[in-house]
Amino acid sequence: MKHGWRLLLIPLWALCAAGVVVIAGLAVGFMTWVTFAVAAVIGLAIGIPAGLWNTHKIKREDPDWDHRREIPA
Repeated sequence: MKHGWRLLLIPLWALCAAGVVVIAGLAVGFMTWVTFAVAAVIGLAIGIPAGLWNTHKIKREDPDWDHRREIPA
């Protein structure tokens, strides 16, 4: 399970960020397809780096994580 945390955290961060932008855009009154396109771009731009950062943080702060360990898929 080499990419296990990444497969969970990157989509979670991206979808949460995109959801915030969609809700904010619809609340302000922007009810066009552009709102959703902007939300998708912002979700990817925020979600990928944040998910990778969060994955590295979890591994860095886990006292039982062996950094030399390579688990075959």
